[in-house]
Formats: sequence, C-alpha cells, structure tokens
Amino acid sequence: MQQEGLQVDLVVVASSRPVDARTRRALDKLCSDRGLPPAHVYAQEWFVHQLVRDAAWRRSLLGIEGRLGALLDEPLEAPLVASPPPLVGRASEVVALSAAVDACQDVVLVGVPGVGKTRLTGQLGDQVVYIEPASLAHLHDDLLLVLPRAVVVDDAHAHHDAVRVLRHTRRQTGLLFSAVVTTWPDRLDEVVGWLPGALVINVGPLERTEMNTLVTTAGVTGHRSRAAVLDQADGRPGWAVTLCELLTSGQGGDVFSGRAHVTHVERYLSEATTSHTVLDALACVAALGGVSPEMLYALAPLVGVAPAELSGMVEGLAHNGLVESVEDVWRLQPALCAPLVARWFFTSPVRRPWATLVDAFPDHSLNLASAVMSALEVSPASQARAQAEKWIHSLSAPTSWDVSTFAVVAQYARLNTRAAQFAVNGALAVLATPREPEELYGMLVDPLGDAATRQLTQSARQFLLPEAIQGLLTLAVGDRRRRNSTPDHPLRVLSDLAGVIDPDFGTSLEIRARLLRAVLDWMRRHRASGEQWSVATEALAGIFSVEVSGNWPDPGAPNTVTLAHGVDAADNLSKLLGLWEQVAPLLTCDTESEDRVPCPPVALVALLDMALRWVRLGLGVAPRGQTPSAEQMRWGAEGGRRILASLHPLLQNSPGAAMRAHRELARIRGRAQTAGQKLPTFNVEADLQSFCEWGSVDFTHDYEAATEQVLTQAQTLAKKLTALGPRAGVARFSELAEQAQVVGDYTGHLTAIRMAELMNDPAAWYQAAAESGETLLLGTALTQWLTTAPDTVPPSVLLTALDDAASRPTVISAVVARSVVDQTGELVIDSMRAEDAALLETLIRHEPDDVMQRLLVHTVPAIAASAAISFSVGAPHGPTLPAEWQTSWRRAIQNLRIDHLPPHNQWRAGRVLAYLAEHDADTFESWFHERLQDMTAQGWYASPLPYDSDHILAYLPRPHRLRLAIHCIGLPRVGHSALIHLVGSDTKLAQHLLDQHAVSPDKLVDALFGQRNTAVEQIGPLLLERGAGADRIAAAVAWCDSWSGDRSRMHSQLLDYFTALADREPALRAVAAAGRAQQKELLDQAEERERAARVRGR
Repeated sequence: MQQEGLQVDLVVVASSRPVDARTRRALDKLCSDRGLPPAHVYAQEWFVHQLVRDAAWRRSLLGIEGRLGALLDEPLEAPLVASPPPLVGRASEVVALSAAVDACQDVVLVGVPGVGKTRLTGQLGDQVVYIEPASLAHLHDDLLLVLPRAVVVDDAHAHHDAVRVLRHTRRQTGLLFSAVVTTWPDRLDEVVGWLPGALVINVGPLERTEMNTLVTTAGVTGHRSRAAVLDQADGRPGWAVTLCELLTSGQGGDVFSGRAHVTHVERYLSEATTSHTVLDALACVAALGGVSPEMLYALAPLVGVAPAELSGMVEGLAHNGLVESVEDVWRLQPALCAPLVARWFFTSPVRRPWATLVDAFPDHSLNLASAVMSALEVSPASQARAQAEKWIHSLSAPTSWDVSTFAVVAQYARLNTRAAQFAVNGALAVLATPREPEELYGMLVDPLGDAATRQLTQSARQFLLPEAIQGLLTLAVGDRRRRNSTPDHPLRVLSDLAGVIDPDFGTSLEIRARLLRAVLDWMRRHRASGEQWSVATEALAGIFSVEVSGNWPDPGAPNTVTLAHGVDAADNLSKLLGLWEQVAPLLTCDTESEDRVPCPPVALVALLDMALRWVRLGLGVAPRGQTPSAEQMRWGAEGGRRILASLHPLLQNSPGAAMRAHRELARIRGRAQTAGQKLPTFNVEADLQSFCEWGSVDFTHDYEAATEQVLTQAQTLAKKLTALGPRAGVARFSELAEQAQVVGDYTGHLTAIRMAELMNDPAAWYQAAAESGETLLLGTALTQWLTTAPDTVPPSVLLTALDDAASRPTVISAVVARSVVDQTGELVIDSMRAEDAALLETLIRHEPDDVMQRLLVHTVPAIAASAAISFSVGAPHGPTLPAEWQTSWRRAIQNLRIDHLPPHNQWRAGRVLAYLAEHDADTFESWFHERLQDMTAQGWYASPLPYDSDHILAYLPRPHRLRLAIHCIGLPRVGHSALIHLVGSDTKLAQHLLDQHAVSPDKLVDALFGQRNTAVEQIGPLLLERGAGADRIAAAVAWCDSWSGDRSRMHSQLLDYFTALADREPALRAVAAAGRAQQKELLDQAEERERAARVRGR
C-alpha cells in the first residue's frame, strides 16, 4: 500500500478464533512500528454475540434461522414468587415419583387445580425438562440434544398432541426417559388412555397443619391473615402461595374480600371450558346456598342447558374440589360463595340480573337474601346494597320474625352500625313482647328470644353499640345462672369483651371506655332495685378488672385452642384508673327519688373483689402465678388504694361488706406491711362474727380451742337472740343471715339449733319465722314444737307451710327426722309427692321405726321405693329389715322405677337389685317383668336398671334368665339389648331358646352386640351352625355404643380383633373374614373423612 501510495486510515482484524491479550499486543506493536493506527480486532466472542443477536448476519454467514426450543428447564407458567416455598407434606409422593422415574416408568400426577402437581415435578432434579407445546416440531432434535431422565407435560388433558408426539419421538429415537404428565381428576381416565401402563399418583389437598407451615414460611403469620389464606386455599398450596404473595405485597384487600380467590377459580374455569355457563351455574348455586337434585333440574333452563348436562357439569366440578355433595345437596366451597355472588350479580358489568334468580326460586327468598348480605360483606356494590335494603324494608314487624329471618337480619347487622342499630331495635322489640315458650325434648325453650339475645351480643361485640350493651344489662337483671359455666350470660359477655385479648391486636382500652359510657348511662336510669344495682356493679367490676383473657382456635390446627390470661399492660392500667373517677359519684344515690334506692351491700361485693385484685397486683400477686412487671405493680398498688378509698364509706356502712373486706385484707396484710403499703381497716360487728361460726375462727394452730370458741360464740349469740322474743329475735336472725350472705358464709345452722333449745314458746317462734320466711329457724322451731308439744301443732299451720315451696322441704325434713308417727306425722307424710323423694336421700336410720314403716307403705311409689332402699338389704348401712315388713318391702320394690328416683337413690337401688338377683331371684324376676309390661305401652325396650348396671342380669339363675329372655327377644329397643347379659356365654341357654322356643338365630344375634369376649366364642359357632349370617354376627360383635377420638382408630382396633379371632377360634373364621372385610371398608371411609376434615380444619 505504501508502494502504491495508498493511505491506511483503519486497520481491521477479523478472526473466527479467540484472540488473546498477547496476540492483541503483538498486533498493536506491528501497527505502531509501521505508523499505522491501532487495529480493531473482531474475534470469536464478537462474532458469537453478533450472530445470536443479528438475524441478517446469521442468515448470510451461517444460513441458520432462529426457533423456539421444545424443552424448558422449568415450567413456563411457574408462579413468580420472590423465593420458592418449601415443599411440605409430599414426602410419600416424592418417593413414589422418584422411584418411577428411576425405573423409566411413565407417571400421571392427578390432583385438583392448585394442589402443587407441577411443583412436585421440580423435585426430580436437573435432568427433568418441560415440554413447550407451541414448539413440538423441534422436539425430536431437542430430546437428542438434552437426553433427559424425565419429560413433563403440564396439564396434559389440554395437550393431547404433546403427549402423542412425545411417545412417538421416544419410540423413534429409542431414548429411555419417563413421561410425567399432570391432569385433573375429571380428566384422569382420558389421560391415562394416552399413556398405557403409566403409574397414577394421586396428589391430594394438603392437610391444614401442613398448609399452615407453608403459609407461615411464606411470611404470613397473623391470625386473621392465616385464616383467610387457609380457608380460601382449601388445601391447595399453589393457590396459598399466590395469596401469601398478595398479602406480603400490600394487596390484602383482594385476599380478605375474596376477589383474588374468585380470580383463581375463573382462571381454572377458563382453562377447563370456553363456556361461561359453568360459572353462571356456580354463581347460582352459591346464591341459593346449595341445590338439591330437584333444584338443579329447575336451574337448568335458567342457565340455558339440559338438566343432564348441568348435572354432569356439577359432578365434574365436584371431582376438582370446587363443589361437594352434603346430604344430597350440592354446595360450593364456602370461602368462594360470597365473592362469586358479588362478582357475578352485583359488579359491573353484571353477568346475570339478580331478579332472574329471585323470580325462578320464590320459595328460597331467605337463602337469596342471605347471599346478598354475604356479598355486601366482601364488596360494597351499590346494586347489592339496594337489594339488601329492599329486603329489609319488606320485613314485617320484628315480633313476627322467625329464627331463620333473624339469622339473615344478623348478617345484615354485620355491615355497619346503622344496620346493627336496626337489628338491635328488632331484637329489643322481640324481647319486650311476652310469648309462650316452646317444648323441645321435654324442655321449655325460647328460640326467638335466644335469637334476639344473640343479636344483642353480636352487635355489642362488633360495634360496641350502646343500645345492644344496655339491652344485655337489662337481660341480666334476675339472671342467676353461674357466670363461669354460662358463656352466653349477658354479664359474662360484657366482662369477656372488656378484658379481651385479640390474637392480632392484643388488648384495647378503647373497648373498656366505650363499654363504661354505655354502662354508666344505663346505670343512671336503672337504680330502682337491688338487682339492677348488682347488674351495674358487676358490669363495672368487669370493665375495671386488671385481668385480661382470650381464647381462639389456631387457624392451622383448629383442634388446638390458645388460652391467654394475664394482666393488662401498665399503660392501659394507668389510663383505666383515670376512668374510675366517673364511677365513684354514681355509687352514692339520692334516696329521696322514688325511682332510686341506695346501693345494697350485696352489690358492693363485685366492686370489692375487683378492688382487691388491684391490691394483690400491687403486692406482686398475679393470676396463674405470673410475675407482673414493676410498672404493673406500681399501678396495681395505686389503683387498689384509690378504689378502696372511694368504696370504704359504703363498705363500712354494711356489717357484711365490712367483714368481707376485713377478712380478705387480713390475708394479705402481712405481705403489704413487708412491702411498705398501708391497707385500710374496717370495724367488724361481733354478733355477725359469731353468726358466721366456722368461717370466723382460725383453725391453723389449735383445732380444739377453735371449735370450743365457735360453740361458745353460737351459744352466747343464741341466748342474745332468744332474749329478744320471737318477732324481734327472728328479725335480728334474718338480718344477720342476710349480712352473712354478703360475707359469703351461708351459715347460722348452729345458732338456730341452740336457739331452738332455748325457746320457751316454739309455736310463737314458728309463727314469726313463717311470717318472715326464715326457713332455717322455721325448721328448728317446728322440731322443738314437735318435741315438746306435738299434739298442739294445728294442721292448718302445717298445710300452709306445705303449700309454700320454700318451707315445704323444711317441714317434711323435720317430721321424717322423728321416730314416731302421730297425727302431725300422718298429715305430713300423706302429703308427700314423688318430687319429695329427694328429701329421703338424707334419711339416716340405725333402727327401724314407725316413720320408716309408714314411708314403706306410702301410696306414691317413689316415696315407698326410696324408703325400701334405705334398709340394709344389699348394703352395709341402714336399719335391718324386720321380717314382718318383708311383704310391704317387696311391694315397694315391685313398684320401683329408677327414673323416678333422685341420683343418689338410683345408685342405692342398683345395690339392692344386685343383691336380689343373687339372693332373691324370684323377686327380681317379678320386678323386671313388671318393668317389661310398662314398656309395652311405650313400644320399645330400654333398660330399667340404673346406668351401667345391666350386668346384674347375669347374676340370675338360668331358669330365670330363660324366662326373661323369651320376653325380651324381638323387642324394639333403645340402647343395649337385655339378651347380652341374659344369654351371655351360656351355650345351653342359647340352644334351649333355639330348640324349645323356636327363636330364630338372627334374633338371638342381639345377644352378641358389642360382645368381643368369650360370649362370641361360645355362642357364635352355634348361631353359625343354625344359619345366622356371618356378616350379621360380625356387625353385631363390632358394634360400639360410644367412642371417643378418631373413628379410624376404632376400626383399626376392630380389624386387629377379627384377625386374632380367626386364629383363636377356627369355627368363627367366616365371621372373622366378614368382620375384616367390613372393618377394612369402614376404615377406608373413616380415613377419607378424617383426612378431608384435617384438610378443612374441622
């Protein structure tokens, strides 16, 4: 170029080989030495990059066209998550899949959408590839290039060509790999036909606990969040992962409203069918709350398909887990119903007008109204709101609502406070209207009143609605049910609400403040009686309690319940104490007002107990042995001091309240002195201290001295009260008894006994006690009267007392405690009724007397029977039965009916009947036969013996058992058959029944119900020989009248029993085989039900 006179402006070096740094330096030196510009080097790496990117270069230089590969390293539609979730609960499926792939066996993974079939294939390692159906033309070359162990066809039911081409290519190339395909349950038969000989692995929904592990690992740990994901995912980990991603990315609204869940279902249905009819039918089923086959037939023309086609659609969806049949009713997955109804009927564009469904099913208006309310809860659509308001305004007066209407109104009340106000007003109207209770199974119930009460409770809990809270307070007046065993007691509801621990948000002072406003407002208008005061103060005690508690089932393990209990946070305690200033002024009442009374002492007890909890907290004593913090102790001490200071004047004005406070503070006074805290003191009335007897002395040091002190104090007080005279003495006794109840001691028995011994005129004392209703003194006065002058007791006085339910037990007990039967005794004993038999449970006699004899011949069978079982027949205690009373005693026993006796006497009757069966079989047989005659009228046999006492029948001699068995065979029954113990393992008796009395073997099988003992081994072969079916015998032997725990465990144990029976008794091999077959089938069914329950957390 120099010789030719040409100028070099650019030096370009192109090479198809790599050019290293050394070569580049040599090129640079060569150019520099000759005065040339530096060379531009285009080596192999540049050409490779350019050929990949530039189609023109690739075509011109290599003649190669670009194409999409047929095989992918991972599924094209793999979920886009920040980090893949762990694989949980699939150990057995992974083992089965890996073993099949190692053996080059084809596999079909079948499971409902979202269950994790594709995720499972990812466990096969690096040598698994996924077919891309859009590039099947290059499958042959790509397989030869990759040489995989397994090739996956995802959703194979939608890609028949991919499966066919894969099999064809494998045969043509001779490659050894497994074809792994995934499909849905309703397409399984079709897909299996494409892969003959393939192993089918069922990938079922994950159990709730395993799903919970997956959800918490994905970062969702809140109680409500976990519950929402687990309920909607319904055992499908694929759906759960997507929902968790939405929650963690701030899109929780779509999850809690159900919109994200509906999106899942719509995507699945769009893959399953191109028709919108399926989704339309699903939405209608959801709105109706489920459809029976008859309703499905009526729904078919509405959605525009043939009934048979619609039934097929529903059955297909049932295979894939969206629909289930419960008691012959098709129902949609619960978490899907409300959002689907909201999307389909009320979200623009509306897919179907709501009126079409209402017109088509006029008899299901309540179900449709319920669906509207549910839709409104998840989506505030204006059309749904209009439908809800239209239904609410169409309702008649609340007093005409039924329980079903109330249930829909309760759904409406959850929407907002205005809706809750409407429902509460309706509930209050119902509760204010008198109505007759209904009888259900022999009990009086008020279902409408219960529904109204539940509505008040719901609105109080959800919105803290003042009217609902005050309605509960009004209901609590006069409700004396125990709080700890009655969670729906109105005051228990309010107390639990005040100190509730929320699983997500902890405790809240705002709840207490709003409750306090409502309670104080009610209290200002309701202080006209002691019961109203007691309700108000108990509600206040709940609001100001230092304790908080809560309980909730774990969303991931519903059988696991968290019980939380402790002390509220110090910050909340300090603010709560500030609210007490609103309460103190209301505890003093203007007594001049006609509609107000002063706070009674008994109403102060709840506030005193509440204040003492503050004091104990200040001393470091917390519930459940917990250790409070220093701040909690500081506010506990301050709260105890301030609350007790405001209560002190009220407590001191009542001897009973003062004594109660004195007792409680005495227990902690030493600890308070050690801590440097000063506790208030109270003056205690001496008479009340004596009246409280054993509760007023200390037994820890000298028991004998303490006992002597009690006796002396009672004697002194009795003299003091007796000296006042009958009327004043009874009045003072009643006053002390009332104050003792405030203390918490229901005593005065010893004082009343000592007073009776000192009465000069017991008749006057009886009259005074009867007028005042003081039954304790009435009984001791009557006893003394009968002891000193029995003939002077007027019958009219006794009859009046017997007509009074309060004094009747006292009078009867006083009379039957005597040993003679005079005119008074005859009057009282003759007046006894069956319900008075319970009073004879405490009848203690060491010798037979006139009263025992009179009771033994009583015309009321329950009274005579209760007296009969008091003798020492079959028991080491009680008086000996005189020989001349034997006839009367047997007559009383003959009329003995266990269900007419009180509980303790039922046990005693069982002891007597057991004795008779062994020692006087004729009397027992006669009694049992009488009871069988009684059962003829009712139409079925139920054991007349006490609970769990049927084994007594086995004590009878064979002739007696034979006669009774003949009467019992073939009787319809409730519970155990009498033949079980009458026949037992007595082969001769069974043979006699079969031969001499023409009893069919099938009827005698009743004797083997639940008898997995020697009875079946002795009687079973005989029944088999006489033609009884082995299946029937096996079913009878396997019968269990009760079982706790999983049914699968019971069937597993029965399976083991029948397996051992075949070896132990060769003659019963047919029975054992039938039993094994029955139990295996029942075991499979039980395991399936239990797994389904574990999946859904039930």
